[in-house]
Amino acid sequence: MKLELSATLFLSREVPEAKSVVDALISEFNNKSKKDQITIKKQDIKKNKIYLTVTSEGKRRAHEVLLQFRKNLSEKMGKEFHVGVRSLKINSYEISFDVEREPLHAVAIPFAKLDISGKKVRIILESIDEEFLRKNYVDRIIRRVKEKIDAQYYEGKKEYWELVWKSEEREPVWSKDPSEEMQKLGWIVLLGKGKWFYNPPAAAIMRAMERIAIENIITPLGFNEVIEPMHVSFETWLKTGHLEGMPGEIYYICEPKSRDPAEWERFIDIVKITREVPEEEILKNIKSPRDGVVYAQCPNIYASMKG
Repeated sequence: MKLELSATLFLSREVPEAKSVVDALISEFNNKSKKDQITIKKQDIKKNKIYLTVTSEGKRRAHEVLLQFRKNLSEKMGKEFHVGVRSLKINSYEISFDVEREPLHAVAIPFAKLDISGKKVRIILESIDEEFLRKNYVDRIIRRVKEKIDAQYYEGKKEYWELVWKSEEREPVWSKDPSEEMQKLGWIVLLGKGKWFYNPPAAAIMRAMERIAIENIITPLGFNEVIEPMHVSFETWLKTGHLEGMPGEIYYICEPKSRDPAEWERFIDIVKITREVPEEEILKNIKSPRDGVVYAQCPNIYASMKG
């Protein structure tokens, strides 16, 4: 993997002696980093701006090297001239690497341009800031590109499984779809995707199954009951992987921007007049979602135990 980064460091003020300090620091840095296949080059110094390129072909990323060099330079300039490195700007950042298999179709990724030729990938990052580097977005982009290429070879394939053990054949007691049959009988009613209304017969069956599980498995194993909220926060789902694994299977929850009836007056007027829900109007009055509901609420247990 090869990483080539072009950056500008901004000093808090112009220092005429900066050239010699930068040259010495770069020379020292490069001598120490030869075995890591890292090279820093000074392109130019204009007033309070220092233009650098960083190339890395080893384990350390070019942006990690840049941030370390910035720290060293700031300490050196501060000690000798009472000047610090105020900020930095990434002019361009190119990352080249090989993948095991050629992508079957085009690959796109946020924050970057991709140039893929055969098994060779080139990621071009532009207009990124220091926070982007410090939060390690670069490695995640590299990993995501590889994941998306690998995923192309699994899309549409049948589920893979390996038989470990099999019991003797038994005649099925029931061979029909229970959901369809219970709907025909009026025991359950589908109110929307994943939303069922259980009438008394179906509710009795569910409770009987629940009692069997509790009395014969859960209680003997020593488990105790907890009650969790129905909705799960994005923070929890980021940790459990649900947001990246199944974002299309979530009901997203939005809070109102205000509970003041005056803020909702126009919405109420339209509803009362049209007897319809004005989608554009409601979107004006709700916040972006920060929670959601999915088929299982178990992720909340992680949030409750984080301490």
